Amino acid sequence: MKALALFALVFGAAIAQVTVAPLFPVGGAVPELVLLSLCLVAAFSGPVPVMVLTPLAALMHGMLADRDAGLLLLAYLPVLPLGAALEDGPLPLGHAARTYVMTAGAGAAARSVLAIGAMLGGAPALFGALAAEVLLPGLLLDIVVLTLCYVPLRLAGLTGSGFRLQRGRYFAHL
Repeated sequence: MKALALFALVFGAAIAQVTVAPLFPVGGAVPELVLLSLCLVAAFSGPVPVMVLTPLAALMHGMLADRDAGLLLLAYLPVLPLGAALEDGPLPLGHAARTYVMTAGAGAAARSVLAIGAMLGGAPALFGALAAEVLLPGLLLDIVVLTLCYVPLRLAGLTGSGFRLQRGRYFAHL
């Protein structure tokens, strides 16, 4: 049942990314709702659901928005290593700080990958305008939307989960 609910969350985010998010632009950016849903799943459910949902989210968003699903997958992949690096890193960050840093880092990486893809497709390479009109407003939008989702979930009593995978030898799972 939990897997179905997580799938519905990411599918709903993909639909909202195509239908609702373009109605609220700030500068040249819209909130990355699919990426935010993956970060919330990572924060509250751990890495295994994110590993399963990331390719599905890229495929759903790509099909709904008529975008390249492979490029979207490359844009959404930094959620996993950022979460693991922050969990195992030397900084003693709390759950909320890890979630916000993971979202900001993954959002910057995702927007950079999508911008590079657009530039390779023929868009002009204006890096100053990219930073001022897409990256910074997009990160601010992501942080605001993350706050609107994260705070009520914590107030409702959901506790964050760790981002650690069970580590063992190659044949440990057999």
